[in-house]
Amino acid sequence: MLPATDVLPQVTPKALTVGEVVSRIRALIEGQFPAALWVEGELSNCSYPASGHIYFSLVDERQTDRFGQRLVLPCAFFRNANQHLKFKLTDGLKVLCYGEITTFESRGQYQLRVLRVEPKGMGALQLAFEQLKKRLAAEGLFDEARKQPIPPLPERVGVITSRSGSAIHDIVSKLRGHFDVIIVPVKVQGDGAAQEVAEAIDWTNARRLADVLIVGRGGGSVEDLWAFNEESVARAIARSRIPVISAVGHQDDWTIADYVADLRASTPTDAAKLLVTTQDLIREQTRDLVQRLLDSVTGFLDEQEGGLDGLRNRLRLLHPVNQLNEYTRGALEFQTRLLRAMHHLWDREDRTLQAVAGRLQALSPLAVLSRGYSITFALPQRRVVTDAATVRPGEALETRVARGVIVSTVTAAHPES
Repeated sequence: MLPATDVLPQVTPKALTVGEVVSRIRALIEGQFPAALWVEGELSNCSYPASGHIYFSLVDERQTDRFGQRLVLPCAFFRNANQHLKFKLTDGLKVLCYGEITTFESRGQYQLRVLRVEPKGMGALQLAFEQLKKRLAAEGLFDEARKQPIPPLPERVGVITSRSGSAIHDIVSKLRGHFDVIIVPVKVQGDGAAQEVAEAIDWTNARRLADVLIVGRGGGSVEDLWAFNEESVARAIARSRIPVISAVGHQDDWTIADYVADLRASTPTDAAKLLVTTQDLIREQTRDLVQRLLDSVTGFLDEQEGGLDGLRNRLRLLHPVNQLNEYTRGALEFQTRLLRAMHHLWDREDRTLQAVAGRLQALSPLAVLSRGYSITFALPQRRVVTDAATVRPGEALETRVARGVIVSTVTAAHPES
């Protein structure tokens, strides 16, 4: 226990309000960071709510707090600041963020209000290019199996490019005189360029204005060519029912449109040359085939003409009069052979018939009767009498002899005992 002389006076301390504490903290923080600054870190907990804002944390890769936990700085990247962001913020990506340190009084939290984000070690456009390329490749938009063949002899060629510039001049000058050229002018760089290119591709397809499309522009910086790295252009090319030739920049310039297109040309001029060269090649092949066909037909006709002489000689031998005489001699010979065969057949059948008649004559009952035998029938049934016991006196009998019939009446019957 404290001695009585040490009893503390009962003094009521002056308390600060929450608002006063928060205001002092804000003043300290904003006084420490009076202007926007660059902060380096690793992205974590990236989220994209429907509001269009992007929320994430910047994590220090090396330093930790006294408890060994990684140091984290909350960040808010509001929609009005992030709408021109070219690449997607993903966890683990190392970045440089430019912004202002502010306090979020209602939560008693400080944060970095981000105004700009740059990837560390790689340009923003290059990172955006690689991210979109990887995603579209995973969807199969670059697969050769889905790409359409370029028609070898198109009637109409659609050109989607800027109304001015060297690209349109080079393309039209090469295509003129070979195809019907339909020009669809669009912006090819700057705000809204990608949307115009995508809408032009869809519009041309909806009206089926061409048999093949050339989409592109002349050379320029990465920023100048960026419209052809936008996802909207890539998907418009992918859904096009008209085959698309991508012709953007120079030989070493590769864009997302080049990967999705049915065919990539190194320059707009090369795209036009490709179609013209293909047409010329097919025409040359057609002329060669026609000439070979004419040569074959001429050779065939010469061969047939040579064979006609032989056929004429054969026709002389095959004249109808000669053929008729030959057929007549053949018919007479056949008639003679036929008559000879018929006489031979008749003689053989006559001999066979006589032999059969002789055998029948020998077996005929009449022949037996001619030797003195007779046949007696009991009347009126005409039953042959073979036993005397079967007749009775008074019955009528009919006796058949070799020449005629005798009718008699039984006066007595003497059966054999």
